[in-house]
Amino acid sequence: MKFADKLIYNSMNKSLKIARDYFKTYLNLEAPIPELRIAADKMYATLPLAEDISYETVSVGKLKGEWTRSPEARDSHVLYYIHGGAFLIGSPATHRGEISELGRAGKMKTFALDYRLAPEHPFPQPLEDIFDGYLWLLEQGYDSKNIIISGDSAGGNATINLMLFARDRGIPMPAGGIAISPWIDLSQSGETYKTREGIDPIVSLKAIQAQTAAYLGGADPTLPLASPIFADIHGLAPIYIIVGEAEEMLSEALTFTRKAAMAGVHIRLEVWPKMIHNFPLWHAILPEGKDAIKKAGDFIISLTTV
Repeated sequence: MKFADKLIYNSMNKSLKIARDYFKTYLNLEAPIPELRIAADKMYATLPLAEDISYETVSVGKLKGEWTRSPEARDSHVLYYIHGGAFLIGSPATHRGEISELGRAGKMKTFALDYRLAPEHPFPQPLEDIFDGYLWLLEQGYDSKNIIISGDSAGGNATINLMLFARDRGIPMPAGGIAISPWIDLSQSGETYKTREGIDPIVSLKAIQAQTAAYLGGADPTLPLASPIFADIHGLAPIYIIVGEAEEMLSEALTFTRKAAMAGVHIRLEVWPKMIHNFPLWHAILPEGKDAIKKAGDFIISLTTV
């Protein structure tokens, strides 16, 4: 790390330091996946959920999904949130606090699918489950114009892939998508995998390479379906990308934004200085996380009918 970088990151406030240390406190990201899942469930369980949020489990074919509702939710509008975790860990329950606050900000109820995880169900099975979840929402009678897709990290990958699936299959496109710290270059070709190594407290190159291998099961990481950064992305709905300046996945967000703009996609990118991977997760303590959720809510409301 350069001397100037050390000065910047040593001057961070207490709330950001807590967020930066959170994963380090609870998780060893290089641990075997079964151990990592248990530790992740314990970590996410420490994050707050507002008292006015209701949630319920529903059957989605052979899978399960979860609805959450805030008092502000429009019942005809759905935020379909795809949880992150490298397609290896996580569930609707782990991200419930972040999901429900995004729904509140956008005045929507939220839906999250407990999709199958790798390595038991490797690429592209999680993506197929996630798209089936979208088809299920349409079958329930929800208008695609009133559905927003969102997700963090691997969920950001799936957010973009879901739109590509819809475009290529002639399925109605959702109103828009919000990708938070999207993991969309599984070949790790971006420069920030080097320049942010040691700065990013959550993603390390060694860990992400192991997670990539576990998810892909031998598939080529440069396949567009694996890494949407290499996809033809014309014809997608509006996309809002939220990313932290301190994270290793920054460069792929920048590259994707340029490609999307050149392809005629309505795209918005915001990079928050000093912020880390999926920083809105810590909205309860980070003002920047709360601000990002508010801006995501404004984006949702701007795209959906009243």
